[in-house]
Amino acid sequence: MNRLPALLLAFFVTWTATAQGAGTPAGIVITNTVLLQCDLCGPGGTTSNTPSFVVDNKVNVTVAESDGDATPVIAGQASAVTRFTVTNNGNAAQDYALAVANVASGASLFSGIDNFDASACFARVESGAVSGFDPTDTTSFIDELAPDASRTVYVACSIPAGLSASDQAIVSLSATTLAGTAPGVQGAVVMQDSANDPATVQVVFADIAGSEEAARDGRHSARDAYRVGALLSLSKSVINVQDPFGCSAASGCRIVPGSMLTYRIDVVASGSSTLDGLVLSDPLPANMSYVAGSIVVDGVARTDAADADLADFGISQPNTVTVSPGSVSAPLSTWFSFRALIN
Repeated sequence: MNRLPALLLAFFVTWTATAQGAGTPAGIVITNTVLLQCDLCGPGGTTSNTPSFVVDNKVNVTVAESDGDATPVIAGQASAVTRFTVTNNGNAAQDYALAVANVASGASLFSGIDNFDASACFARVESGAVSGFDPTDTTSFIDELAPDASRTVYVACSIPAGLSASDQAIVSLSATTLAGTAPGVQGAVVMQDSANDPATVQVVFADIAGSEEAARDGRHSARDAYRVGALLSLSKSVINVQDPFGCSAASGCRIVPGSMLTYRIDVVASGSSTLDGLVLSDPLPANMSYVAGSIVVDGVARTDAADADLADFGISQPNTVTVSPGSVSAPLSTWFSFRALIN
């Protein structure tokens, strides 16, 4: 009676490092071996040859606008800043060259139409020393960005004078993939390898189309916009002190319990635009009490009630002086004041 031999085929796949979110790292050698075993095959079974191949460098970069809306600017403003995010979706550390350009007139973004060009534009990489664009952001290329990692890139441009409200300039930021060489050294532009050699690490482009270029070219770009509007500034000062000893002056009187201070808040809107829904709120400091009926707006007394004079105390917000001009047009300069006692 014949007995069918039992066969066992086992496949062994090995590599020298673990996979990342972006995929197996470039340069990893993957090997594959098959083992055949059966009842009558002899001890140890039979092992095949071991084919191997090297994982290629998958180049895939994306650039994205970070804020979701146009950046408000005023005519004549220098170094108006927009913000982008550059992400390495590939499987090897890469450098990236950065380039800023104005787009063609007539392009649309964020419900606005491009009708002027920004000037003196440049890109800087977030240093991490201080949050936001600041003098420590001096690097103009992205250095050794790891797979799955992102960097913030700021674009700063100057805005011409003589513009009107809602004028808009659209700019693009492009990131071109460079070879990751050594920290602090800007690598050369990478080129895709045309031939396939399983034994060496080759460059394969996998990027999607960006705002300015086609897919699979080692680059990617996105757009942001500068829109002319108004720039607000706000300042607060104590313009008078009345102490319990008969002194009443802008300075020199005693700040003690029972002293009454007059606060003034100045608001200046530069540029040219309509500001909708403008609300000014000033919560009273701790240990102070509001003096009833003391609100003054641009020299005109206002009531504390929620009425047509668009100012109140404690109605719109608890323990707060609120002035609500609503819609106003820049340029604008306005002020309001109120009095409060030190408890």
